Amino acid sequence: MIIFPPPILPPAPLVFSTLVQAASPPTTFLQLRQNLTALSYNVTTPPKLQQSKELQTIVDEVVSFAAVKGLPTAPLSITLIDIKSGEVAGYKQEQLRYPASVVKLFWMAAIYDQIEKGILSNEQSVYSDLYKMIQYSNNESSSRILDRITDTKSGGKLQGKNYQNWLQKRNGINQTFQSAGYKGININQKVYPVPYLNLYLPKGRDLQMRGNPKKPLRNQMTTAHAARLLYEIVTNQSVSPEASQKMAKLLTRDLSQENRSTPEEELLFGKYLPDDVYLASKAGWTSTDQHEAAYVSTRDGETAYILVVFGSDRAYARNKDILAQMSRLVFNRMSDGQRPAFGDTLLRNTLRDGRSRSVP
Repeated sequence: MIIFPPPILPPAPLVFSTLVQAASPPTTFLQLRQNLTALSYNVTTPPKLQQSKELQTIVDEVVSFAAVKGLPTAPLSITLIDIKSGEVAGYKQEQLRYPASVVKLFWMAAIYDQIEKGILSNEQSVYSDLYKMIQYSNNESSSRILDRITDTKSGGKLQGKNYQNWLQKRNGINQTFQSAGYKGININQKVYPVPYLNLYLPKGRDLQMRGNPKKPLRNQMTTAHAARLLYEIVTNQSVSPEASQKMAKLLTRDLSQENRSTPEEELLFGKYLPDDVYLASKAGWTSTDQHEAAYVSTRDGETAYILVVFGSDRAYARNKDILAQMSRLVFNRMSDGQRPAFGDTLLRNTLRDGRSRSVP
């Protein structure tokens, strides 16, 4: 069942305002072993989506839009899924790229998997960090969530068997999704900075796991990976229908006018969408990347799609409007055509004279 009508984000429970760090109940050696062996993801094969020429035309238009805005297209990846028709199209959507904070989508799914299996018996003990990780992209919260999922901690370098045991645990999160068909995904590294650990860059064992400093191993995924997980969430397949609904609520963004003044990184795709559109998303923004993965639907459910865009270049990171403009262009194409033609006007102007125009 697809999420119609869209869920309304519930207020954070009282624990959110009082809990600074998730409390961890005592863990036995047997429980630690169970945590490692029980890491798995329930949807073991990718969805059977049909390639669409119509959707491909929309994706190609977005790529052209980036080009006429003077942005490089080689570091760009896009996946577009029409939820209603089960169709898909993309551009470089199988290219592995650094996902920035989009990786937190997968950590959210993994923690709900542990809750579902009873490995983590108290959801409230991690809800504060889950909420802050998804709604505010808080790196300290995501650090604690990854530690909890993998039963690891950051710290100084380790040697021999101690390091191998630690690395095996941290790699468990990769195995969880790789074994479910997320080929090549790497999501076992924290997102920095993490101030409470004094980790402004990887160091100690977190640096050690990166290997060759000239070619360090980093988190990596494709836009197809992120789009697939979102698809499984909004169709109530990820972990369980109840868990999928909870994840969708955490991802829900408020597009009401009074919240349009929030930082750009919180409303990238939503910046130029109409107020009555439902948006569930996770963005990632660094000095070299600007990404977003989102589910968008009209309130009547007539238009419903997933859009994932990775811009892995400083030119994208510095352009505060580009993802919002791409989002509106796609919305115009995917909706019934009665909406204001933001994308049409901007694209027509840029194609005509090669210059970026102001937002109407």
